[in-house]
Amino acid sequence: MDLREYQLMAAVEDRHFWFLGMRAIFRDAYLDAGLGPASEVLDVGCATGGMMRFLAGQGRFMGLDRSEEAAAIARQRTGCPVLVGDATAMPFPDGRFDGVMAMDVLEHVEDDRAALREIRRVLRPGGPFLASVPCHPWLFSTHDRALMHLRRYRRREFLARLAEAGFRPERVSWTNSLLFPVAAASRLARRFLGDRRDGRSDAGLEVGPANGLLLRVFRLERVLGRRIPMPWGLSLLVVSR
Repeated sequence: MDLREYQLMAAVEDRHFWFLGMRAIFRDAYLDAGLGPASEVLDVGCATGGMMRFLAGQGRFMGLDRSEEAAAIARQRTGCPVLVGDATAMPFPDGRFDGVMAMDVLEHVEDDRAALREIRRVLRPGGPFLASVPCHPWLFSTHDRALMHLRRYRRREFLARLAEAGFRPERVSWTNSLLFPVAAASRLARRFLGDRRDGRSDAGLEVGPANGLLLRVFRLERVLGRRIPMPWGLSLLVVSR
């Protein structure tokens, strides 16, 4: 991503409904996977450190990002060590981490198979890998281009990638589910009618007072998702070992 998007992310991620809602869902999966304060956890593609900041106190975190600007922001905002490096050739020994997380990262990596093999290598045997990825190639939009996404995954495709790298999924969940029809319709409409946001991602959309309402929708999804499988979603969350 370019510096403008990193700066935008850092400015809004502590209050924007999408970041708060998705991270709460991710945190549930993190804790359910058995990770906790004593766990050494790598955040691959940590960007500006929002996930490590959100999970403060729930692990001993280290970040990795290929952007020097993002890594500097993440260090300042979290106090965690953050290295600049490539997800396909990580500077860590085998089995270094108790857990690895990659939230909306793999869609940025050209050789995502190599990145998954590296994640497998640096993860201790039996440790959990938590990943979220955007789905549905037919929804690829200006939002994806602004964030420099190379792809949106199909569910079957991403699970096959994990299996190729030696991972066994134990939880597969759709996320951003309740808002999926509205979000999908909005992105398709912008594709056909034109988008005047000057190449910016959806993080730049000002929702104003609706932010609180949309956050409550995510909270409802969080409750429902722990009880019933959601039928669809913009993204996929997978916990594997």
